[in-house]
Parts: sequence; structure tokens; C-alpha cells
Amino acid sequence: MHIEPERHRTPFISLTPLIDVVFILLVFFMLATRFGQYHDLPVNVQPADSTEQPDEHWLVIEVQASGMLTLNGVSFTPAAVADRLDTSKTKVWVTVNPDASLQQALTAVDAMKAAGVHDVQLELLP
Repeated sequence: MHIEPERHRTPFISLTPLIDVVFILLVFFMLATRFGQYHDLPVNVQPADSTEQPDEHWLVIEVQASGMLTLNGVSFTPAAVADRLDTSKTKVWVTVNPDASLQQALTAVDAMKAAGVHDVQLELLP
């Protein structure tokens, strides 16, 4: 009796499932990604030694180092800015204390934009 040894075949690896998974991931990321425009916040920044200064048409608000806002000597939070703004004046001049962070200044400006102010001038104090 003649018995042949079993031949060892190399395993066959199909690439089709791998290509399917990669294609599904590609479709998922294409559908999940937003290609829309980011909304920017237009803000004019003036140095403190600028010749342009606020006049009577501007509300002057100061951003303190603690993140609080000051209008006419009264301190309040950025969340309460809508209650404090005069709706007849749509221009706000924001002076930023040198110890205040950029995030605090942008939070204040964002709150003013949400309250309906269209013209915000930012002044960085030295």
C-alpha cells in the first residue's frame, strides 16, 4: 500500500473582505465629515495707543482679569450682557485688561454678538 503524505497548501488570503471594509470606512468618513464654511467672528482690534477713540455712540465695556465685564462701574458676567446693553446703541467698544486671557475676551465678544450687537471694536490695553 502506497500512502502519500498530505501536501501542505499555502493558505489563500482573500483581499476582498479587506477592500470591502476599507470602502465602507471611506464612505462612512465621507458622509460624517462636514465640508461647510466655518462661521468666523469679525472683530476689529485696535492697539491702546490708536488715534481712534470711542465717542458717545459707543458703549464702553471692559473685560477684567477675572473674566467679568464692567459697564459704567457695574460688574456682570458675559452671560448677563444682553440684559445690560442699550439696544439703541449697536456699537460696543471692548477694552481688554492685560491680565485677561484671550478666551475671556472672545467669550465676551461672542456674548455681545449673540445679544445682537453688530459692531464690536476690541482695544488691547498695554
